Amino acid sequence: MVFPAVRLTGCFPELFGFVLLDPARLDRACGGHAAGRDVLSLFDATDLGERVVRDGVALPMSGVDTGYYTVIVRHADDAALPYAPRFSSPGWVLGTESGYLVFCGAGYLTRWDPRHPKNRAVGVPGGWYEVEVRGYSFRQGSDDAAYEFILTPVPTQPALAARRDQNFAVLNPS
Repeated sequence: MVFPAVRLTGCFPELFGFVLLDPARLDRACGGHAAGRDVLSLFDATDLGERVVRDGVALPMSGVDTGYYTVIVRHADDAALPYAPRFSSPGWVLGTESGYLVFCGAGYLTRWDPRHPKNRAVGVPGGWYEVEVRGYSFRQGSDDAAYEFILTPVPTQPALAARRDQNFAVLNPS
């Protein structure tokens, strides 16, 4: 089922990163107690970070330059942006049972609140997705650059094939 593309503007990478995740699955991965916790530290100090990425709970992006971004979450059959991306990072996995994902700056994971007003809800049909992330460097309205999450529905959970060391910088790539 093709879903309408979602365009988010004015997204700021708190702590130099973004994350797209399923909040219900994150809560389960944290033993039912994700809200109010420093989930970001759990990701760094335990194997939880590797597990939530491998299991398609969250797609983290680190090394994002300071700036404001347009973020597009779209079905693979929707039209692509008419620009050449600075990078493409395929092979990510996301799954949702609730029919929505949350997009936020990584800093909002330090005291996780799925209903925080800076978190952005993205409605997608429940199920599994292979995800490609593309990064663009251009001025789009008041934003400095853009990221595009391209979701391809798949019938079962795919294996993670993404490069975990991907550099997500688009304004000042090294």
